[in-house]
Amino acid sequence: MSDFYERLEVSPRACGDVIDAAFKALMKQVHPDHGRTKHGERARSLLEARESLLDPTRRARYDRQRNQLEGTTIGEFRVDEPIAEGGFGKTYKGTHLTVNAPVCIKHCSEISAADAEILIEEARAMWDLRHFAIPAVRNLLKLDDGSLALVMSFVEGPTLEQVVEKQQKNGQRRFDPEHVAWILERLLNVLSYMHRHGVVHGDIKPQNIIIQPESHTVVLVDFGLAAIKPTRTTGSKGYTEVFAPPEQRRGAPLLPQIDFYSLSMTMLFALNGGDPDRTARYQVPGHVPDHLCAFLRRMLVRDPLQRPDWHSENLMDTIRAVRKTAFGRVNSGMKPLL
Repeated sequence: MSDFYERLEVSPRACGDVIDAAFKALMKQVHPDHGRTKHGERARSLLEARESLLDPTRRARYDRQRNQLEGTTIGEFRVDEPIAEGGFGKTYKGTHLTVNAPVCIKHCSEISAADAEILIEEARAMWDLRHFAIPAVRNLLKLDDGSLALVMSFVEGPTLEQVVEKQQKNGQRRFDPEHVAWILERLLNVLSYMHRHGVVHGDIKPQNIIIQPESHTVVLVDFGLAAIKPTRTTGSKGYTEVFAPPEQRRGAPLLPQIDFYSLSMTMLFALNGGDPDRTARYQVPGHVPDHLCAFLRRMLVRDPLQRPDWHSENLMDTIRAVRKTAFGRVNSGMKPLL
């Protein structure tokens, strides 16, 4: 049998008043009291749909079940398994059916105009970016129900948050600062590329950094809050409390320096073994070399214009100098992370 929205001939975006009006209009055609007894089953199905969709709790539960993509095919892609869930949908691992290659599918199941625009903006931000530390956009699909799915290259590996959690479980309470240094350098590299192309990420945090331990590479993901060539009137679309700088939390215009602050807070999170309270207090563990500590603190000053920027110094040269001074070398020797 068709789903509730199809029964009532309304869009999944329809508000309660529209749903109720559609129900009343259709019931005039099929209600048993009008002598159309052969339509009794149809009337009961309309009533079931109306009662479910006008109850906010039942509708939310129904929408979640209805929007499950696992095991379905959309366009040229098969949806295989969920890998993450966010505020407006799920992210899945999928497969391109012709190439037989893995992909990442981000489905915006909350099909409001505002949520759809966020996913479209994410696609715009990433569309022309070509960097080893940024997933490539493969497609943006509109599904039959009007929802959107952003298809990207699939990146294997744990997030930085998961790496920290695994180290904790293995009894490692202190994150090796040299690992933080090479992760920091890789992320500065991708920020240099993004900022030159006018893209501010706006939500750097441990959950949005994928680590590939064997190759010592990183990938920055989730551009849902990114801004393209922001102006003085471009405000933040959202943020993550612990990692967002003060100016972002109060709605100030987005500047590249926002990413530096969030990046530094993310590195503090790792150094503190995932302790959010110590991170929020800007505490740096005693085992961190002074030069690395000083560099991180430079990115944490309250005034964004006093943080480092690409115009006044070559930050890639700066972080390499920090690594040389702090660890005696500018590479990590590929020592194991996990």
